[in-house]
Amino acid sequence: MNGLIVIKIGGSLIESARELVRALHRYALDEEERILIVPGGGVFADAVRTASDVYDISDEACHWMAVLAMDQYGHYLADGTEVSLVTDIGGESIRAGVSVLLVYDLLKKFDSGDGSEGGSGGSGIEHTWNATSDTIAGMVAARLGAVFIKATDVDGVLRDGVLVSEIGAEELLAMGETCVDLELPRLLISRSLDCRVVNGRYPGDVIDAIRGVFRGTVIVGG
Repeated sequence: MNGLIVIKIGGSLIESARELVRALHRYALDEEERILIVPGGGVFADAVRTASDVYDISDEACHWMAVLAMDQYGHYLADGTEVSLVTDIGGESIRAGVSVLLVYDLLKKFDSGDGSEGGSGGSGIEHTWNATSDTIAGMVAARLGAVFIKATDVDGVLRDGVLVSEIGAEELLAMGETCVDLELPRLLISRSLDCRVVNGRYPGDVIDAIRGVFRGTVIVGG
């Protein structure tokens, strides 16, 4: 492919996630690919949810606390894996191999209107629990014009208990709660972006998704 691939690695994969990162890094170096990982929030974001329930924290504060939780998971993913941590998506920030994006500073820059990528000034992401790391990863992929893959702990999107290989984002919206957050389908539609959902417990399946030999669900946004 020799392009740029954005992979969201869900917090649900925490037990095997670093094995996945190492496999992706080896693949990317061998193939001279550039892979940018956007971390989920996982147990770190769960702690924010719990604190919010107990201490009555506003959606605005929860948003930024959860974004910081993504950065915590990012440090975990990079620990011992020899991949790079990056805080920017411009210029030469993303090099061959795997980089893990720490998103807090980037989103603060976008929301302050200082972000140069995309030209709009502002991330366009609502500050509620409806928009989580899925939507943030989709926004990053859209700004970079990258292939977008979501690696999670399920095989893909289920409809009536059956795995579907392809589904439109409009139809996904009508389904309500699925394996992606509630705002991601809207972002995919607005950016004409597709998302490949794949089971990240099997690194080979994620690498196959990069190559186009796909097992999982393609959410079609265009």
